[in-house]
Amino acid sequence: MKTYCSAVTFFAAVCALVLCGCGSPARRIDPTTQGVTTVGDVNTRDWNDVATRAINSLIASGALVRPDGRKAVVMISEVKNRSGARARTQILTNKMRQAMLASGKALTTTAVGGRGPEDNATRQVRELENDDLFNQATVQKRGTVIAPDLSLSGEIIRQSTHAGRTRENTFYFHVVVTDLQSGLAVWEDNFEISKQETVNIFGY
Repeated sequence: MKTYCSAVTFFAAVCALVLCGCGSPARRIDPTTQGVTTVGDVNTRDWNDVATRAINSLIASGALVRPDGRKAVVMISEVKNRSGARARTQILTNKMRQAMLASGKALTTTAVGGRGPEDNATRQVRELENDDLFNQATVQKRGTVIAPDLSLSGEIIRQSTHAGRTRENTFYFHVVVTDLQSGLAVWEDNFEISKQETVNIFGY
């Protein structure tokens, strides 16, 4: 009887361990309200939050309004990641570009960028001018591409602190819009994301 009870107890313990070790099935989530929050990295919700705050601040500032009434053309320059964390800054600039276009306040160019053109097609099609394969009346001409009026750039830095078992990271997003005629900054703002966690006393 003792052997039987021991076997049952052992089996129950094994089952409990197996059940505890099982993960949850894959599922879709809403990245704007759900998702894993990590203290050391920039997450999807962080990008969404900063992009929304930044574009609202930029539009409210009036920096995109031109005195001649024409829509400003914005070049996406470089947002430098100086935080030491894994951060694809292109996510931020893409979200801001989309928001600017959706606002109707500005246009953005892909013919030139901080790391070169985002789309080489603008230059490539003009190399067809001397290609007799193409009807020259349909080839885009040189001297017609619109140059940008403004550039969008910035940087991300991180400040880390800890107290006992609690650690905290604050990410500072500094975004600037520069007037390319004068070289002067016509808008800049800072946006902070702070995240904190307390490590378990056993280290996990």
